[in-house]
Amino acid sequence: MTKLVLTHQGITLRSYPLDKEEISLGRKADNDIQVDDAAVSGHHALIVRSQDSYLDNHEDFFIEDAGSTNGTIVNTAQLTGQHLLKHGDVIRLGQHQFHYDTEQGVDLETTAIYLPD
Repeated sequence: MTKLVLTHQGITLRSYPLDKEEISLGRKADNDIQVDDAAVSGHHALIVRSQDSYLDNHEDFFIEDAGSTNGTIVNTAQLTGQHLLKHGDVIRLGQHQFHYDTEQGVDLETTAIYLPD
């Protein structure tokens, strides 16, 4: 199952399955994923699941900033608009990092499917 793995200062704190259509991230308790960090806005970011337009039975996950004060970083870039998450992407909210994990390791025995951006 696709998940976010929360780390802080290199330590894995928790794993969150992406099992809903929308998952909110932020400091307030009403978020699906609560981040206890003063640099994280009350409602900081949103992850949205959608059906892949190329592959049947495959879902894509997009992240978007929810108007946070300090912004959302994906890998090394400030997030603007929506970003299609790919295995290994690193999402930074304040001092916390989430690693996007599709649990799909590299398999050199099968042919990869190339999907244009």
